[in-house]
Amino acid sequence: MSSTLLVLLGSVLLLLAAWDVFITTLTLRGGGPVVRRVTRLAWSGLLALHRRGVRPGLLGFGGGLAVALSLILWVILLAAGWGMVFAGLPGAVIDGSTGAPADLLSRLYFAGFNLFTLGVGDYRPSGPLAQALTVAASASGLLAITLTITYLGPVVSGGVSRRALAGEISLLGQTPREIIEAARAQGADRFASRLQGLAPAILEMAEKHLAYPVLDYFHSPDPRLALPLRLAGLYEALLALSCGRDDHAKVVRDYQAVLEAIEIYVRRLGPYAADGNDAPEPPAPDLGGLAVDHERVLTVQTAAATTRRRLRSMVERDGWAWGDVSGGPPLMAPCRAPSLPPGPPAAPGCGPVRSGGAGQAYRKWRGADCGPC
Repeated sequence: MSSTLLVLLGSVLLLLAAWDVFITTLTLRGGGPVVRRVTRLAWSGLLALHRRGVRPGLLGFGGGLAVALSLILWVILLAAGWGMVFAGLPGAVIDGSTGAPADLLSRLYFAGFNLFTLGVGDYRPSGPLAQALTVAASASGLLAITLTITYLGPVVSGGVSRRALAGEISLLGQTPREIIEAARAQGADRFASRLQGLAPAILEMAEKHLAYPVLDYFHSPDPRLALPLRLAGLYEALLALSCGRDDHAKVVRDYQAVLEAIEIYVRRLGPYAADGNDAPEPPAPDLGGLAVDHERVLTVQTAAATTRRRLRSMVERDGWAWGDVSGGPPLMAPCRAPSLPPGPPAAPGCGPVRSGGAGQAYRKWRGADCGPC
């Protein structure tokens, strides 16, 4: 390979590294082109292993792995770029003791250690151009490390905020049904007070995800602290409450900003939102026991179909299943299983008759002492 081509290729790699670092750390446009693709690929690999049950808790390393990969990629790009530049300049580096021109491996070594130091004196630049390039290499390495350390602070803070927001939502209830029943038990006024402040917090988290896309990979193994699950459950509950004829429906309409904040959140998640466009629509929530305007139910579900598909995609991309949103059987109409023999009649308070494991999980949730449903 000619010296000129080596210098050109090295310059391209340096420009790519500079652009990737700049976009990732200093803008609100999300990760750079290299980091975004590599971290997404790494997460897809972890997700595939997780779904195969290779190792429980593997997704918990996703956030740290994404940050480490970002730093490693930038170092590799910078080292390869400067290595090609110095490799294309045969007389640019000389032996510090003999003054003889350095060979190819020595020039690569010189380029590598100058990313983090000013060298140890065994090799030195020869001529004004080589001296200027050496200073530039040291400055680029120092700048990349400084920006990475600066980047880590908001990322860690964002990961903590992500779990804190999920925990705050889980206090309303860990499933849509729990949220609905807790809201009706507390009364409309208290429920309204607990909704206050959620919309700004959700919007702030959306902006943090946009600025630091690696937050998508900070998976929580605790469903109470898993933000995708909590947002999906809250959205389902508020949609159901808004279809009622009681005071809670008015409260939800007064706090429409919470629903809109969730919709903005899922739209700004980039790959999650895009995947959700083709995802199947999740089962409709069970509105049994609520006084609802059925025409409004159809209108609300139709209007929210895109957001609900995106929420389902977001939940699944975080390593969960849509059934985890409800904490058990899907919130839907009683299941139809004509091939299964019907069980004995349910005891009072057992709720809709369900078959098999779904019915058992439902009874366990209700806490009712009833026979097989």
